[in-house]
Amino acid sequence: MGKPINSGLNGCSPTSSNCVIWQGDDIECLNLCKGDTISDVFFQLACLVCKIKDQLDIDTYDFTCFDIATCNLPTSFREFIQVLIDKICELETLINEGESGISVAEDIVSVASCFSAELGPTATVNTYIQAIGAKLCSLESTVQNQQTAIQQLVSRVNVLEGYH
Repeated sequence: MGKPINSGLNGCSPTSSNCVIWQGDDIECLNLCKGDTISDVFFQLACLVCKIKDQLDIDTYDFTCFDIATCNLPTSFREFIQVLIDKICELETLINEGESGISVAEDIVSVASCFSAELGPTATVNTYIQAIGAKLCSLESTVQNQQTAIQQLVSRVNVLEGYH
């Protein structure tokens, strides 16, 4: 075993960290207890620092879904958090714009030829949807009327065939 690195410094006598006892409170999350040696305390803290360092290693994260140019990738955990904040703000802006009335319903679309006499060649999505709804209701009414007329004709044919 080598000579301690603190020997001969400022008149201190070397003391093994195994001989110094932790007198602070128990720290359950680190599994440290009052009475542990300082060696145990430093070992647990060093392991935790290494674990945190590994978790914060920016090279372990996949940024492909962020649509970020390779040269703009975050190089630190702080930059990574800022990218996340920026993306959340973008989403919040999109959501808030949608809530304030900006929507697809205001987009202009081409209309089918059967609607062009009524609407022209283009209309807003909202107007087009209303026209389609009105046309469907009209067609449903026409179909019901035709079904009634057909039923009446079938009855008349049955009556006429019954006489011959």
